[in-house]
Amino acid sequence: MRTEKEVIENVLDVAGADESVRAVIRTNLLPKREYDYYNFIFLVNDTEKFEKDIFENCFGERILLYRGDKNYPDLFPNNTKAHLMVFGDGTTIAVNIMDKDTFMARYNGEPNRENVWIGDTYLKLLDKDGILPEIERLDERQTWFADTPSEEKFYGMCDEFWWVLKTFAEYTLRKEIPSAMFYLNVAVRDLLNQMIRWYLYLRAGQPVNMGILDCNMEKLLDEELFSLYAKTYPTADYESIWEAFDSVVKLWGLLGNDVAKHCGYDYPKETERQMTALISDMRRNSK
Repeated sequence: MRTEKEVIENVLDVAGADESVRAVIRTNLLPKREYDYYNFIFLVNDTEKFEKDIFENCFGERILLYRGDKNYPDLFPNNTKAHLMVFGDGTTIAVNIMDKDTFMARYNGEPNRENVWIGDTYLKLLDKDGILPEIERLDERQTWFADTPSEEKFYGMCDEFWWVLKTFAEYTLRKEIPSAMFYLNVAVRDLLNQMIRWYLYLRAGQPVNMGILDCNMEKLLDEELFSLYAKTYPTADYESIWEAFDSVVKLWGLLGNDVAKHCGYDYPKETERQMTALISDMRRNSK
């Protein structure tokens, strides 16, 4: 497998030889990973040139090209082209193409986001025209969570949780595993993870680094709570799915009560009681 130095030299050679590439920034520097993944931004004066696959023979024996901008155009700003490449030696290189204005808008105004895929660390490697200010940023910001829910936001999310949990139960009782698993592992889990972030931040009393896609959760939650969280992931059989449901309800109640207490709110216990009773009735009547 290539060394980091070899990859960077290769990328800079390619960029240096292409007149349309005016600057190169390396991003996603942290956290350090076991696998060789490199993410670069090329600032160019002609983004449409990179609509084509011009990197086919640039970086080694390529076995995969994935164009994220084509699959998910809404996630990429205008004038952005994403070439995500895997090579036979195991090296992964992502080259995001954009113009200077698009990059600077991202660098200066990138919103804090939870559950992100890519960190916001930056290191300038090449600037042919001196068009970039000093942009070095070696500490991630996006994965740090610091938010206290308003009363309206807290109660609104509790209501949403029980709504989507009931919907999950309906799909499960109709024996529709794909829909049930989607609701449990996407709709329900997004809300559960949000409650966990609030819980961890309020407990710590300072910002907490959740990591990309909440990857630090196991380190941040105590062993008992994370063990309960792990049980919210079922296998694809109905007994396991209902066991996961029970774990979700228990964990939500523990965390929700704690968050409400820290914020000075009343946890909606009556809503929880009524909704769990309703779903229990649904389960009994479906037999």
